[in-house]
Amino acid sequence: MNNYPAPSALARLHDITQQLNTLQQDMAAVEQQASIVAGAAIDSLPSLGSQLNARRKALGIDLLTLELQTGISASTLKRLFKDPAQVKFGSVYAVAEALGVRLCAAV
Repeated sequence: MNNYPAPSALARLHDITQQLNTLQQDMAAVEQQASIVAGAAIDSLPSLGSQLNARRKALGIDLLTLELQTGISASTLKRLFKDPAQVKFGSVYAVAEALGVRLCAAV
């Protein structure tokens, strides 16, 4: 009697290991994109909109999904990404929160 796992168990373990490696690579790519977006200076409202849109894309979130998450229409989201001054601040805040972007004031 040996103490080695059955071949089917080894195959499953190998599959799980591959899936974990793929997930780690995907998460690293998302983190890299997020750090690029987070590191960029916001020097205008359109710049903020562009950065929020870049974050959305980096996370792989389409407009319909973001609309469902925030309750903000796709047309308003498009305006927000173009120029946040065109929409209510509450909408900008809701989108930033849904995308994991913290809005803070620096002194």
